[in-house]
Amino acid sequence: MSQSTTTVRLFTPTGWVIGTMHIPEGMGLLPFLNGEEAFFRMTNVSLPEQPRTIPFLALQRKAVLVVVPGEEDASLGLPEEDGRERHEVACLFDGGLVMGTLRLPKGVRVSDELMHSQEFFAIEDCTLGIDASPEPVMEAEELVFVHAAEMFGVAELEPD
Repeated sequence: MSQSTTTVRLFTPTGWVIGTMHIPEGMGLLPFLNGEEAFFRMTNVSLPEQPRTIPFLALQRKAVLVVVPGEEDASLGLPEEDGRERHEVACLFDGGLVMGTLRLPKGVRVSDELMHSQEFFAIEDCTLGIDASPEPVMEAEELVFVHAAEMFGVAELEPD
């Protein structure tokens, strides 16, 4: 089976794992993240606090809290924008939070969409707050994928 590759940063309970993810050809990153496999296969991996890159890592899906896609990604597999409403949200997880914009179909509430989901979902125009040692880190990202099954909660924020 033919595959494409993409560089990703994955936030896990032990910190950032950076490497190349292997995705079936023609599949977007989001559908791949929400697939059936229990482990993600990665190559050329940098682990937290490790000076050397390792050639291969099988990383358990449930260990991944947030995925930051590489900038070269053409196929993210995001849902169509037709009729979607913007919701400002904050997603809380072990080690930090993600604040940004969640797009949902008209009339769908944030709680209805996410509280029963086990999948990754896209947050756009976001701020990541990571409780990293020795000090917390704040960074802006255009797009991240958050693992609904691994967050503590989600809050819908009032627009400014």
